[in-house]
Amino acid sequence: MRHRAGPMIVDVHERNISMKSELVAALYATPGTIQIGTVTVAMVMIAAGFLTGGDPAFYAMAATMVAIGGFRHLAHRHYQSIRLASAGTRDIERLENLAMAGAWSTAALVAAFGSYAVLRYTYEPVAVLAIAQTIGYLAGISGRNSSRPVITRVQVLLAATPFMLALLWTRDPAYLLIGLSVALTAVLTFSSARVIHQIFLARLRTMRELEHLAVNDTITSLYNRRGFMREIRAVAAAGRPVTLISIDIDRFKGINDSFGHDVGDALLRAVSETLLAEIGPGDIAARTGGDEFMVATPRPIDEASALAARLVMLLASQRIIGGRHVTATASMGIAPAGCAPSIEEALKCVDIALYRAKLDGRNRFVMYSAAIRDDHEDGLALETELREAIRHGEFELQFQPIYNPRSGTATLAEALLRWRHPRRGTVSPEIFIPLAERTGLITVLGSWALGEAIRTALSWPRSVGVSVNVSARQFDHGHDIVGLVEALLRMSGLEPHRLTIEITESSLIDDPDRVVARLVALRALGVRIALDDFGTGYSSLSYLAHLPIDTIKIDQAFTQEIGTSRKADSLMNAITQLAHDLKLRLIVEGVETQEQLQVIEKHAVHGIQGFVFAQPMTADELLPMIGNRVATGRTRAARSRSGSRKSDRFSQVA
Repeated sequence: MRHRAGPMIVDVHERNISMKSELVAALYATPGTIQIGTVTVAMVMIAAGFLTGGDPAFYAMAATMVAIGGFRHLAHRHYQSIRLASAGTRDIERLENLAMAGAWSTAALVAAFGSYAVLRYTYEPVAVLAIAQTIGYLAGISGRNSSRPVITRVQVLLAATPFMLALLWTRDPAYLLIGLSVALTAVLTFSSARVIHQIFLARLRTMRELEHLAVNDTITSLYNRRGFMREIRAVAAAGRPVTLISIDIDRFKGINDSFGHDVGDALLRAVSETLLAEIGPGDIAARTGGDEFMVATPRPIDEASALAARLVMLLASQRIIGGRHVTATASMGIAPAGCAPSIEEALKCVDIALYRAKLDGRNRFVMYSAAIRDDHEDGLALETELREAIRHGEFELQFQPIYNPRSGTATLAEALLRWRHPRRGTVSPEIFIPLAERTGLITVLGSWALGEAIRTALSWPRSVGVSVNVSARQFDHGHDIVGLVEALLRMSGLEPHRLTIEITESSLIDDPDRVVARLVALRALGVRIALDDFGTGYSSLSYLAHLPIDTIKIDQAFTQEIGTSRKADSLMNAITQLAHDLKLRLIVEGVETQEQLQVIEKHAVHGIQGFVFAQPMTADELLPMIGNRVATGRTRAARSRSGSRKSDRFSQVA
């Protein structure tokens, strides 16, 4: 295996050697034709000997021609013994000199044969035979040795000059005319040799360019998939172990769409330069797809892992491309040598590892293993079952009420999607929601959930609304979320302000402008917008300033810290004040204990959601209790002041 430093980055001397080897190969391209020509000329010379009654000169010429043919045959054998791809300058020059010697000696002998016959047997049939042979040889020179015009020109001079002088020496009008024809043929051949050579070179360059394009990538100058497969198959055929590293640029489409294809192409070139700087002798790098790269290396698995870790770090560095700051991470999969019986199977292994790296959050590498393979196969089976579940109606909505801490009444209920699998039981949303997003099925599920949630809310008191989580994929170009919501509200008759659409920061990653435009359109319908999982994203505050939202929901992970950390309490105070200043409603999720409830109630929040009041339940379970009140700190205090002796119906959802 050899180091792959990019086919375009080649030393000029190396390029010249390569071109010379191609030209020399053309000189030896027709050994059969040369041997047939040698035998033909030798037989004509022998026939001339018979016609002249046994002139030994003709027999000597025939023997010489046979010797020259043998020499050229040996030269061709020598050519076959040398591998031109790795041949040096001296080997190539030696082959070229051998071809010249064979061609020029043949030309000189044919000229001697024609000249001798014309001068010695001017008016005998043998002269006609010799003239025909010599002229035929001269006419064929222009079509041979097109890769070397100097060989053609010397051949013409050696064959035509003595023969033409012999014809002129006879002073016979017919021979003078033939001599002039020979001179004209020589001049035309001499002048056309360069043109034919240029045509040959142009064709050769075109073929080389086509061969180059067939196995190399035009943007990065690395191997393309075909070239990469050729190389690693050669490695496998030689019995050498090879570890495969598959590299995929994360969210490359977003970079292309946001900055343009010029920046995207420049990023691809930058990635290829990083790969070339890090790989060493024996490694092979390739761009095998739009944003996909491959590295094949004979390194031990620990060194291959170290290489992948280094590439993950380097590729995540910020770059300035076209005057823009571009940051692009990469996910990688590693298929260790020996993980599969064939190259094709190893490529499947590395694809599985790469897929897992993306599932685990991107910007990392994952080593292929049997456990990862089993998880992948289970995921494929689950994807098939997900499609069947949609078709057979295995999904349902559960609802978790959100209570106002001041009044203890429900103001909102969040719709939660559940999958009741006939064999697996209840499948966690943490499993099937990401799967539905990856496959695009989330648009189908999301549309159904919106319609079902709106239909269910019609049976609740008009003071209670419903909130529905909407995935980032539902804001894609191919899905009209605004039109869908408008149609559902119109057909159901539900007041738009009773519907809340919940989004997360992930919805804004790929195309924030498009998402914001759709949110503005939804609010124009009268629908409320909530930013879910607030407090866990790195840029939540900047979103508050720009997003058209009505509500922020504190994530339960942050809720667990409140009351146990002074910093968390201070942040909660700041968030509460911020929501008040921005005229946003504030809902706290994940309140599970009375202690957490007491702490949360110290803050001016608009809604509390969690197991402390109610777990998610079916629509039928929720309906009889949705209008009742629950016990909050404030309602208990009011009850104590009134001296009520009623049973504690507020200790649980009534």
